[in-house]
Amino acid sequence: MKRLRSPDRPHPTAKLVPVCEAAFTRGELLVVIGLLVLLGGLVALLLTRPRTKAGAVVCKDNLRQLGAALAIYTKENDTRLPYAFLMLSNPSQISWDTLLRPALRTITPDTGGTNAGSANRTLLCPADTIPSAEWAQKYKLLRRTYSMTRHNMSPQSWPPSSTNATGLGINWSFGPRGTNPPSSKIYNPEGPQAAVRTGMILQPSETLFLAEHAWTNNIVANAAGAWIDRASAHTDTAMLPSDIYHKGRFNYLQVDGRVELLNPSQTVGPNGVAGDDPKRHLGMWTIKAHD
Repeated sequence: MKRLRSPDRPHPTAKLVPVCEAAFTRGELLVVIGLLVLLGGLVALLLTRPRTKAGAVVCKDNLRQLGAALAIYTKENDTRLPYAFLMLSNPSQISWDTLLRPALRTITPDTGGTNAGSANRTLLCPADTIPSAEWAQKYKLLRRTYSMTRHNMSPQSWPPSSTNATGLGINWSFGPRGTNPPSSKIYNPEGPQAAVRTGMILQPSETLFLAEHAWTNNIVANAAGAWIDRASAHTDTAMLPSDIYHKGRFNYLQVDGRVELLNPSQTVGPNGVAGDDPKRHLGMWTIKAHD
């Protein structure tokens, strides 16, 4: 019968090495932890970048479709551009997306119905995560990301012409410049009132039609949020900081259908300023050429 052999005992003078010291020193352990943290950050960045880039790509595609709808609209309406909004009486109102919807449905058949609550993914950028305002949620109205550049409707810029140092989006509120219209038939989109026409826009590739406007009150088929007149109003930074929205840049749709991802300062022209004063927004923000 074999006898079990007892394990060899260490020599009395042999030095015992602690297990942790044999594996890693404290300094080596800190280096490993640092590398793991760095690796985790890189993985998170790699996972975030595709989502950010994908959101910008979808947003660009949305605007290209809206640009195609604009081309159809102007062709069918004697070169007239849509209004930013019309408010005939409360709550009777029409916005640029309402006017483009029939043309848009020929491009994207799944656009939905014509009412304010109908689903329309084309009007919302994936990067725009701001919820609808409480009043809109009450009526189940949907958010819209894009807004039309606003015409200031001032005496200096009236009637619409190629020399207007203001945006494209004419807006009627209870008739021209605040007066009550005698009949809604006169002030509907097909009526005889003044309009911006494509022939007035001498630089269609350098004139903004739509810009991103991530705001809680920018609501589908609604006058609220239908217009934008300053480069500093692209996001409600209290709810969605601009530096995480396409990394501080925004998509812009020009009248000729071209879409660009730009820093706001690139849109105001050499003599303009991307601040809070719309009067200092020149360049792409105005009908007037070469400002």
